[in-house]
Amino acid sequence: MKEPMKYDIELYRIKAELCKTLSDPKRQMMISELRSGEKSVGDIAEAVGIAQPAASHHLAILRERGVVEARRDGASVYYSLTDDMIGVACDLVHQVLLRQLQRNRKMADKIAGS
Repeated sequence: MKEPMKYDIELYRIKAELCKTLSDPKRQMMISELRSGEKSVGDIAEAVGIAQPAASHHLAILRERGVVEARRDGASVYYSLTDDMIGVACDLVHQVLLRQLQRNRKMADKIAGS
């Protein structure tokens, strides 16, 4: 009899927490914005279309989870991604979403044609 696989539940818990952190649309937009390089809170807020205090809140969550890092320069705070692979991970999720939408469209077309 084959022995069941052993999973590290703590690793999966941390992975789930990271996924929850990335599940907010505004945070997704911020990550996209930061892919081109370091930006100030004000620049990020303007690009995403939210108030600066809201942007600071989301960026604090991303920072706590290790997704972004902050650098202070005088009164300004600049953020950047901690790892380029974060953008790659978001790209993979985007590709999966597009494939799901294509499958759903094919199914809808098939049903509509019946």
